[in-house]
Amino acid sequence: MKHIYITVKSASLFAFSIFCIFISIHSPANAKTPNHVFQAADNIAENIAQIRRAQNINVEPRTPGVQIAKTPLHAYTKALELFEKVTRYQQLLGLSVATIPSLPNKKVTPTDVLALANQISEQLNVINQHLGVRVTPSAQLPVGKTPSDVYENFWRSSYLMDSLVGAISPTFVYRNTQRIETALIAIARKLGKNTNIELPQKVQGKKPIDANIEGFKVLYQLVALEKQLDLPALRVPGFPAGKISPSDVYDTTNNIIAELTRINVKLGLPAVAPANLSSEKITPNEVIFQFKKIQRLLEQVAA
Repeated sequence: MKHIYITVKSASLFAFSIFCIFISIHSPANAKTPNHVFQAADNIAENIAQIRRAQNINVEPRTPGVQIAKTPLHAYTKALELFEKVTRYQQLLGLSVATIPSLPNKKVTPTDVLALANQISEQLNVINQHLGVRVTPSAQLPVGKTPSDVYENFWRSSYLMDSLVGAISPTFVYRNTQRIETALIAIARKLGKNTNIELPQKVQGKKPIDANIEGFKVLYQLVALEKQLDLPALRVPGFPAGKISPSDVYDTTNNIIAELTRINVKLGLPAVAPANLSSEKITPNEVIFQFKKIQRLLEQVAA
């Protein structure tokens, strides 16, 4: 009996060892967590703060609200917002402008977001060299961070860039609504839905808060569509407090684009296509017109 007991025990230990080897082989050694991305975002924020100091800018930036229920995909879209501001600053400085990556047409992981953060850091290094700014990354690796924390951290850097390149205007928001409209038409056609809609009436005298209300209506419509498509539904965030700026509306459009990206992956459609900035003067009135068109398209898609 003693001999059998030792054999069984040895076999169990052997099986456990094989299991551990299997896990080590099949676990992605280079996979990163939101903690790593948050650390990279911290370093980016410090880098931008150093550039601001070198440019004698001491304007207090806006502070983003607390974020909830964000995914790595949402964090990726916020990092793209920041990336674009960095390239706008490169252009202002007369530097070669980096190419902004597209949204990945797949499930986005923290590793993907970290890779994008590293690209942003590389472009900031180009600016550092041009301005003679010395920056040594020193952020500590935190614990317990989530994609929502990462999203908020990237937004903090985006606000830091505003005093260097200017805040987001309705023109940028309008461009995103055009992207949304184009993506929805593609989704409707994929699902065999009618894309003919009656155009909404144009409005006058509207403000960013009015535009953001219409954008939130779109988010709630997307929740219903995602349920129809058997996708885990978006958890719509609370409406932001305080004075609403075009940056808040732009953030809403980024979240819409993130959800459309998830739907595209589900349906096997290409990534949400980019769009050009309008050369015409854009106000919240034009943004609202676009949102109302989008709402009517979503009604057709969900019908």
